[in-house]
Amino acid sequence: MMFQWPIQSPDALLQAYQDVEDPLYVAEKDNRYHTFRRVLRELGPAQGRTLLDVGAYCGYFLDVARDAGFRPEGLELSRWAGNNARGLGFTVHGVPLKELAAKGLQYDVVTLWDVVEHFADPREELKAALKLVRPGGRIYLSTIDVGSLLARVMGGQWPWLMDMHLFYFGRRTLAMLLEEVGFHVTDARTYTHIISADYLLRKVGASFTPAAPVLELVRRGVPSNWSIPFNLGDNMLMAAERPL
Repeated sequence: MMFQWPIQSPDALLQAYQDVEDPLYVAEKDNRYHTFRRVLRELGPAQGRTLLDVGAYCGYFLDVARDAGFRPEGLELSRWAGNNARGLGFTVHGVPLKELAAKGLQYDVVTLWDVVEHFADPREELKAALKLVRPGGRIYLSTIDVGSLLARVMGGQWPWLMDMHLFYFGRRTLAMLLEEVGFHVTDARTYTHIISADYLLRKVGASFTPAAPVLELVRRGVPSNWSIPFNLGDNMLMAAERPL
């Protein structure tokens, strides 16, 4: 496990997340939908189950979950993204996870897609998540895997090392934390993102600056809307259950 130090104050982090706007996320909308439709299979049949998506952002996963038969709500701190999700017709809570948990709400499924790495105190946040999962319900998390072969080989050049990521877990440390706060881990595997060729080449160029000019030429010659399943083993998906 790795973490940033020093970490900004809770108030500063909350303000930063509330102010986030990311037009590039919207530009990748179609591929986000592809990714979420793929991962939705891991949740099993919807059967009208309630679902809370923590870090719902613009509401794309909520949309996919609703189409599948779930009854989804979101939690999103970014005002810009939360308003986008509300525009799709969803209830989106704009409060921190601990504050929502204090209201006594519970859901059959709680999801955190690429969220846990942004928590300044993952243990306390996952304790709050436990309260939001009904007994017998499940939590699903995806995050980057600092224990992966790629992360260890690339070291300081690993592209997921960035200011917005505060904690970096491996499979063992994330599973330990989930078990310690009261969950029972049921599955852990790699996680596949669907991304555009344009997005991939931009990311690789930013990580390997000597190759950036060549990659820029390639990017100009490749259709920007090409969708690519991207999985190098350094993203993980973990599922856990709240015991009865």
